[in-house]
Amino acid sequence: MESLSKKYMSSALLLFLSMQVNLAEAQEHDAVERLFQSDLPMATVKQSDAESDAGDREMPGKEEGEDEERIDSDGRVFGYRNGYLHTALGVSGEWTDNLFNTETEKEENFLTTISPSVWVTWPRRSRRPLQVAADNTAVGGLQYSQNEYEVYNKVELYFAGKMDFMTYSADSDLNHTEGGLQGQAVYKPHDRLALMLMDNYTHSQDIFNIAEANSKNNRVYDTNVLKAGADWRFSDKLSARLGYTNHVLAYDLAENNFMDRTDQGFDGTLAYDYSPKTDFFLGGSLLTAAYEEDIMPDNDNLFLQAGMNWQATVKTALMLRAGYQMVDYDEDWKSERAEALSAYLNDGEDNFSFEMQGIWQATRKSEFLLNAKYNVEQSDSLYALNKTVWASRLAYGYRFTGRIRGKLNFIYEDSDYTQFDGSSRLDERWNFSPSLDFALRKWLALTVYYSFDKKDSNFDELDYETNTLGIGARGTF
Repeated sequence: MESLSKKYMSSALLLFLSMQVNLAEAQEHDAVERLFQSDLPMATVKQSDAESDAGDREMPGKEEGEDEERIDSDGRVFGYRNGYLHTALGVSGEWTDNLFNTETEKEENFLTTISPSVWVTWPRRSRRPLQVAADNTAVGGLQYSQNEYEVYNKVELYFAGKMDFMTYSADSDLNHTEGGLQGQAVYKPHDRLALMLMDNYTHSQDIFNIAEANSKNNRVYDTNVLKAGADWRFSDKLSARLGYTNHVLAYDLAENNFMDRTDQGFDGTLAYDYSPKTDFFLGGSLLTAAYEEDIMPDNDNLFLQAGMNWQATVKTALMLRAGYQMVDYDEDWKSERAEALSAYLNDGEDNFSFEMQGIWQATRKSEFLLNAKYNVEQSDSLYALNKTVWASRLAYGYRFTGRIRGKLNFIYEDSDYTQFDGSSRLDERWNFSPSLDFALRKWLALTVYYSFDKKDSNFDELDYETNTLGIGARGTF
């Protein structure tokens, strides 16, 4: 196995050198995307299939080329090329000591991934206007709520596509292709009214673990999140937002069809601008999760929340929301498996819900990001009605020079499963992922990364520790 790993590592390095020579013939007019934005598959750090680069967010008042320390002579190294069309090609190779995330019978693997991507905007932009954190178990399909989007033009359009061609050394039957499409259209018929339509489609598979996905059941799925909304500012201080959500989840294999469902519903928010830097809001949403099979009960999820947006400076922003989530299960659903949960099914479930998103540019060279949430989600286990999730992510980025950047990501997730037999399943997961980016050319960057992934459960057979080491290159053109 050691000789095989060396063979694949050598092949990846040769492929990288070959790509560097070929891309050197192209015009040097491109940019490597921002510190926390990369189309490289950064190890297997999926968090409930919802990993997103939450830090790719434009700070208010920050213009391209403002910080001379982060750019080269023409403003493109770790900067942003302002244009309509942005394309990229990523190549990576990563070794792991525990492919299937198990405590016993660990298997090494070398994964080679080729990732072409493209995004188009109108009018032209230097940064992606949309970041989506998809999550299969979250009702509505999103791990975190979407950030507010400032509209400056009468019409704004965005479209992006990506594919990941993945090859495994351990077993060629695992080779597969993942991909996704996303788009957004914004129309502003009036200065105080904006209409928005967003769609995000993903073809992927669940992260390997012994409880759900494994070598014989990789849980391949297709999911699509559609959101439509209207934002109406009817005075200088007051504004309202109305939205509709439709989320469809479908797994390939019949044994996983118990998770197939359609979520849909409406949301509304009333906001008051207390000051130019602070606004308070009250909001609610009602989302129905309707399952294709009668193995899981349909349920209505009512969220009532209050919160605030605080833009302290051009370098610091914070969003907080908290309230209640009320889950009401279908009274017609009956199952012998759920006799121990009759109270949940008959009376529903009330639970505290919470979400926080923050960004802090501490210095000209460093930046912190924090995401956190707590709520009841849909189940990914055949033996559980639902799971209550506390999830958080802390990211830190530091710019050593104009061409070298470092990142640290820490993820913690606590999942409390409501088992049909009344027993308790508690899963805790930690992931620590440092990485280092090198800008070799104005259009070419090299990334070296490591990931330590650990799960502790009161079901000992679910425990695991996984180490992953990778190297990748990404060219933009």
